[in-house]
Amino acid sequence: MTFILRKAGDIDIEKVKPYTEELNLDSEDLDPEKFYIAEKDGNLAGFGRYKNYENTHEISTVGVLKNYRNSGVGRIIIEKLIETAALEDEIWLTTVFPAYFTKLGFKISGNIPQQLVLKTERICKKFNKPVQRNVFMKYHRL
Repeated sequence: MTFILRKAGDIDIEKVKPYTEELNLDSEDLDPEKFYIAEKDGNLAGFGRYKNYENTHEISTVGVLKNYRNSGVGRIIIEKLIETAALEDEIWLTTVFPAYFTKLGFKISGNIPQQLVLKTERICKKFNKPVQRNVFMKYHRL
């Protein structure tokens, strides 16, 4: 399958918002400047963003719509987000799918940045999900 990957615009964020709720993703500060959108034949296939905190960099709000799962679009989005963060030594993410992200070079890590812990607690509370099911992972450039 061939996908078009592009920067998001305001209209895209309106399309992404319902999926952040459906997929229990971080919907805080949905700035289109931070998002990439994957499309197939003009239809939304997936999305993801890169967030900067004071001393932490995170890949966040990555979602692939049901009809496009197992098509490689998630990998395309993650690789673009890593490329976007090219100058950062460490890039974090929080997931309930650690096996998937391990295949993309992320490793389960301790010494979790406090900003990520607090954000994860807020998101879990919003969706009434246990914080313990989340795994904090780090991508470290060689």
